[in-house]
Amino acid sequence: MSQTKPNYSEYLRTILVSKGIWHRFIEFDMPVRTVEEAARKVSADRIIKSIVLVGSDKKPILAILPAKNKISYKKIKTLLKVKDVRLAQPDEVLEHSGYPVGGVPPFNKISRILLDPTVQRNARSIAGGGDPDKLVEFETRDMLEFLDPIVADFSV
Repeated sequence: MSQTKPNYSEYLRTILVSKGIWHRFIEFDMPVRTVEEAARKVSADRIIKSIVLVGSDKKPILAILPAKNKISYKKIKTLLKVKDVRLAQPDEVLEHSGYPVGGVPPFNKISRILLDPTVQRNARSIAGGGDPDKLVEFETRDMLEFLDPIVADFSV
């Protein structure tokens, strides 16, 4: 019996529809691994990334920031008062967020969320669309309202 690959973007679509969040999926022919690849179809400065981190308290953290920014682990440790913080391994990303690496949208199972304030500059944001070959566009304010993140500067 062949196992069908989970359709993560369909799952994401269901969540967004159930919350009444306007969205639009942007499909690519192959997995989008870099901002440069995504920028062929969409405006690079509206792309945000959702990075899954794990604190020394073993709890997952979702860091949402402009795709071109880099995370300051030092700032995150200070913000969350944890001794250490690291990138989640691919299996942990899937376990904690419910999505695979490369497809993690801001809307996922992680409840401890940090959002870089510069994300709010754009009325609409474009993020991981569940599957690595999809991006999703939505109103930035819906993300803020729905996620209720800690808005703080944690970029380098």
